[in-house]
Amino acid sequence: MRSLALLLALGLSACVAAPVAGAGPARCDVTIKFGSYGAGIDHMLADKVAAAIQVDRDIARSERKPWGREGEFDQCLTAKPGRDVKAMYERYRAMLPARNLKAPTSIEGPDGLRFETIAPM
Repeated sequence: MRSLALLLALGLSACVAAPVAGAGPARCDVTIKFGSYGAGIDHMLADKVAAAIQVDRDIARSERKPWGREGEFDQCLTAKPGRDVKAMYERYRAMLPARNLKAPTSIEGPDGLRFETIAPM
């Protein structure tokens, strides 16, 4: 009886652990990360980026992923099939200042492309 219960428990646990097809994490072709030095994110920059995302015809999906206590979040952008992801990265990269005294912001793109604003010194 004990071995039957163990066998049943193992069988049920295998069913629970089975991955759901197509339920993996969303792909982010470009990720813009809005951080904080301790006083919140750069809201003006975040609003500027959000406005650009609204009219960008290359974006299939955009998801805001909050992660901090001061409004920090990652903006995940997924390109439509056949669109130039590197060009999309460069467009949003051009919006970020080289130096930002308000809050750190970074962007990650295809093929390991990455840029971070320089912190105050």
